[in-house]
This record gives sequence, C-alpha cells and structure tokens, in this order.
Amino acid sequence: MGQRMTRRQVAEGLELYAQKNYDAAIKKWTTALPKMKDNRLRFSTLGYLALASRDRGRNKDYLVHAVQQIDIAHELDDNVLRAQAYLNLSRANEMLADYFKAVSYSRLAMQFSPATDVVQGYALLVMADSYIGLCNFPKVLEYLDKALSISHENEDHLMEVQVLNTMGKVFLVLKDFPKALAFQQRAHELALSNAVYAGEQNANSSAKFVRLTKLKLATSLRIMGDFQGATKCVEEAMRSASSVGDRPVQAKCLVCVGDIQRSQNNNEVGRKSYSPDRASLRVACKKYEAAIQMLQDMNDRYSSTLAMLGLVKTLLALDTQKQMASEILVTALSTATAMGNKLMQARCHLLNERMLASENQINEARQAFEIAHRLYREVDLMCTICKNPIGMYRDQIQILTCTHIFHERCILNLLQKWTYEAQTCPKCNKSVLYSRSYIALSVS
Repeated sequence: MGQRMTRRQVAEGLELYAQKNYDAAIKKWTTALPKMKDNRLRFSTLGYLALASRDRGRNKDYLVHAVQQIDIAHELDDNVLRAQAYLNLSRANEMLADYFKAVSYSRLAMQFSPATDVVQGYALLVMADSYIGLCNFPKVLEYLDKALSISHENEDHLMEVQVLNTMGKVFLVLKDFPKALAFQQRAHELALSNAVYAGEQNANSSAKFVRLTKLKLATSLRIMGDFQGATKCVEEAMRSASSVGDRPVQAKCLVCVGDIQRSQNNNEVGRKSYSPDRASLRVACKKYEAAIQMLQDMNDRYSSTLAMLGLVKTLLALDTQKQMASEILVTALSTATAMGNKLMQARCHLLNERMLASENQINEARQAFEIAHRLYREVDLMCTICKNPIGMYRDQIQILTCTHIFHERCILNLLQKWTYEAQTCPKCNKSVLYSRSYIALSVS
C-alpha cells in the first residue's frame, strides 16, 4: 500500500507539472522520494526533480539530483541509466560554467549510449556549449555538425532548434550579426512549427523553446538596430516566462531589455552622434541590477558576466559613476577568468581600454588593448590572411568545412569558386567544398 501511494504521489506531481504548477510538483516529488524502495522509481523521480530544478534556475539542486542519479545507475549497473544521469550531470556543470567537467561527463554519457541515440546528440550539444565557454570554436563546430546529423536521423526537432540556436550564438560571439540573426530566425521558425504539432506530453518543452528562441531573436534584432522588433520579441518571451515561473528566461529578458534601452541611447548601432536619454539609461541600469541578482542566485556565471558588462557600458554612457563602473568591471573580469572564458576576458580589457582612454591614461589604455589582442591570439582567433583578430569588431566571417574561420573579405576568391570546385583552406591546406548540410552553412 505504501509504495502504491508513493507512485500515486509521483503521478500527481507529473499532473501538477503539466498544469505548470511547478512548486507543488517539486513538493510532491520531494515528499515521495524518501519513501521509495524501488531504485528505478527513485531514478525517474530524481530525473523529474532535476528537470524542474533546471527550469526554475536552481542549478546547484540540478547538480545534486544528477549526482544521486549516478549513484543509482551504478548500483543497478544499468548503462541506459548511466547515460541519462551523465547527461544531466554534464548539463548541470555547463550551466554552472564548469566547462571541463561538462565535457568530461558528456563523453561518459556518449560512452554509455548507442551511437545514434538521442543522448549522443544532446551530449554533443552540451560539449558545443561548453567549448563556446572555453572559446575553442573548431570543437564547437565539429560537435554541432554531428549533433545536427543526429537530430535529422532521429527527427528530433527540438534538438535541431538547439543546434541552430547554438550556431547563432557562435556568430553572435564572433560579431557576424547578420548570420547570427539568420540562425536565430530559423531556430524560432522551427520552434514555432514544432509547438503547433507537439502533443500534450511535450507542450511545456515546446513552449519553453518558443520563448527561448524568441529571446535569442530579440538579442540579434537589437544588435542589428531593429529595436521595435527586439522589444516585441522580448516582451512576448517575458510574458511567457513569467506565466510559468521560468526564472532563467526572465532574468535574461531583463538583460535584453537593459541592452535595448542602452543601445537606443548610444552609437552602438552605427549612429555617429547621439544625445543620451538619461532616464532611459537609468531604467537600463535597474534592469541589469535586477538581472545580475537573479543570475547570481542561479549561479549562472556566464549570463551574469554579460549583464555586468552591459551595466558597465550604461554607467559609462551616464558618465557619472565611473568608479562604480570600474569596480563592476573588475568583478566581471574576475568571473570571466574563473570560468576560463578568454573572449569574455578580452571584452573586459577592451572596455577597460575605453575607460582609460577617456581619462587620458594612454599608456595604460594601450596595455589593456594589448592584453585583449593577446587573448584573441591565445584562442586562435587571428585571421590567417590579414593577421587581425576575428570577433573583436563587427565583420562578416566565413567558416569553412574544415572548421577554420576567416574574415569573409579575406577569402572572396575561394568563396566564389568553392560552390563548384574544391578549394584549399589557407590555414590547414585541406580540401574544402561548399555543402549546405554543414552546420555553419545550413542557413543561407
């Protein structure tokens, strides 16, 4: 009788979760867990708790539940359960910006799952996201391309949405904003299409990716100067996130709103002169501050660092709190260094260069720029042709099928010919030929 009651509590938790009553569902599962004698039921319930923790931004709880799953999988000596548990463990570590651990656990998830299983694809996605954090872009491209193939083999549209999103993030980080926008638009279209045909069981997951892609689309639209489109997207994403208590998306929406307010009041989108609206900039500051608090509570170091950089830029635009801006920048640099994200560190040094130059500290500003330049070299983001950094400034880039990256203008001759005749990569000398099936070229 006791175990039957426990199973009923788990089922009731699933019903509550489907009804978007997440806290009540978590309470049901947490209450039922200590009473369980069946290890497989414990494993699946921990999986529900892990998923709920992730959706609520409780990333450390997510990690704890995944570790408990690993123990059960080992006790049962079940490789299917091992693969699922290691995938959860890898995802939790990626969210906490422990990228090397995330990669290691992803490899274990792949080791214990069949070659074409969806676990393989999702593990590859975690590895790709982790290598973005570590700024190893050839690895990112390799794993995204493999994940795209697995998504097609399994007709897993949500996996494909995530692949397209992550590819958009690559172009965003490397500052080819038109390509970033193209990938985010395609991801959003696919998420919307999938949501239309999703069954009741997958409705929550489908809705989650609609709002997530809407948020990412807002970011790209904002950078391209479409503030009206960006505002519409982020407001819709925020409404959806608020209705279900999706704290990670809520926090990132606040950052995006801050970015929109800031970008409308500076020359970030190419205006040569501007008259800042100080009230609007102060609103942006409040959005960033609220987001930073939420993201730090979630232990989301990557997103909180981006929010800090946005806040620093806003304070510099206000031109009244340079000391505070400097202190926040020190914290952002410290966090970026702890994560091992050298591009984020470079962005901090470039902002510092701007601050020092405005105070006429020319030598110190030059040193800050040189450090940033060195960091781009260390992550192999120097164009082989022109010897200038890739991703330091806005520019169109091209990724070849060997995963090497160039400024588009530097390899125009190759690009004109490689659609019909194999060409030689200027960096590795491998033969490269245009292919629409390659992830970096799949949206064009």
